[in-house]
Amino acid sequence: MNIAEILHKQVEETPETPAILEMRRGARGRVSFAELELRARRGVTLLRQQGMQRGDTILLMLPLSTDFYVALIAIFRLGAIALILDPDAQSDELDRASTLCRPKAVITTPKNLIWRFFSRAFRKISLKFTVGFSLPTLISWQRAQPLEPDPKITEVEPETPAVIVSTVGLYEQLKFIELTHEHLILQQKSLSEILLTHPGEIDITLQPLLGLINIGLGLTSLLPKFKTKQPLIHQTKPIIDAVNKYHPNRIAASPTLLENLIEALIKKRELLTPAYKIFIWGTPVLPSLLNQVNQIAPQAEIIAIYGETAAIASLSRREIEANDVSQMQRGKGLLVGKPAPDIQLRIIPNQWGAPVAPYQNQAEFEATCRPLAEPGEIVLQGDRFITRTLNELGDEPMNFRVGEQQWHRTGDAGYLDSQGRLWLLGPCQDCLQDKFGVIYPLTVECAVDYNREVQRIAFFSYRYQRTLVVEMADKSGDRTLSQRSLSSVLESLQWANVEALRVVEKIPMEKRYPRRVDRVALERILDEQD
Repeated sequence: MNIAEILHKQVEETPETPAILEMRRGARGRVSFAELELRARRGVTLLRQQGMQRGDTILLMLPLSTDFYVALIAIFRLGAIALILDPDAQSDELDRASTLCRPKAVITTPKNLIWRFFSRAFRKISLKFTVGFSLPTLISWQRAQPLEPDPKITEVEPETPAVIVSTVGLYEQLKFIELTHEHLILQQKSLSEILLTHPGEIDITLQPLLGLINIGLGLTSLLPKFKTKQPLIHQTKPIIDAVNKYHPNRIAASPTLLENLIEALIKKRELLTPAYKIFIWGTPVLPSLLNQVNQIAPQAEIIAIYGETAAIASLSRREIEANDVSQMQRGKGLLVGKPAPDIQLRIIPNQWGAPVAPYQNQAEFEATCRPLAEPGEIVLQGDRFITRTLNELGDEPMNFRVGEQQWHRTGDAGYLDSQGRLWLLGPCQDCLQDKFGVIYPLTVECAVDYNREVQRIAFFSYRYQRTLVVEMADKSGDRTLSQRSLSSVLESLQWANVEALRVVEKIPMEKRYPRRVDRVALERILDEQD
């Protein structure tokens, strides 16, 4: 069971259909499924010639491009493991990845090799392949072009690792996750249903693994001409240029990127008219963002997906009813939709920070699960969910067993309603317990989200008080307007027992994760106000 076999089926079914449209290369950026596989087969030949073999780890640090997918598929066909890192990854991430995973080769650009010269772990990698110009000590990836294509797809067991990706765990810990061939195949099958895919559609591709899924499902991946050394979330012009040229059917993007895209389109007085499916992938997706996306794509179906690394639940904007809005405004949490059909989802008592003892059988486990409408910790079971990281030492245990099944802890709190829909309350570790009882900051954020006069809020315990910090949308400094708006906010939040209200010019967000409030910086601002 090699993921490359799934990709090969598309070559057999639609060989001349474009697999990739790469804006950077203009007319040469149109690459069919057959041509993509041919280049990958030649890449396998080059890797074998240099001594690479099944089970070896190869560090892949390329921008999203045809070369990236050629190299990735070549690694799969070889039976090797692709360690995928962003070309602009921080030095600590690169060093940890190189030390932990010990790649035997790297495929990257010459500029990136020069930039990484001072990384000791990086310098230890014996084989260095470069895409673009080469130097005497490096191996040019272009050497593969005249080579005889290798027809073999290496046979691997389903549980064999295919890729390693980095993510952020508890307490902002950087960790590395192995995704097996079986995981990628199951993920592809489940996401084809959740993402409502149809072969032949054109998808603006912004994430490496989503592009891989597109290839397996027969979709065309449109790769905008992004600039290097610039965060993706701020690069709206390349996306708009790609939309205007190729008129894609669909786009899946993070909330922050979509917010910036909305702002850019409103300034240009343009609409995202070609796209009829827009997926917002990230946690959480607040209702105001769904409404903003609707302004630039009024005909599109807008779907929010809950789950950072896997689609746990999804919700179309069209499914939100008036009563749901009322519930969110009253602090009942954020509606994220029905769980995916291929998973089991339960709510257990919130015991975050402590391991979950194994259960002897399903009946014993079910007896401890929370009933409908009662909050607790969200746990999952399903073959496509990640159950192992490469560096769990010092991290909270993310799994527990029920009989022979392994269950996954999400770290989020929530509950199921009578319709079987999941409501999110926010990270378990954010829960506030004080004299007023229990409250989750996300419930406050979601309720205030409907107030258009407020740009952003933060709700947390500051100096042992429930403190609401507000950043106003109107930056003109109109005190009368601000006071009226703040009074309205406080009146709507009587259920939250807000003890202190503070207004700041701008709430600081984390640089690496721009939707998370930088609590340390915010507390520093509040200290300076006193």
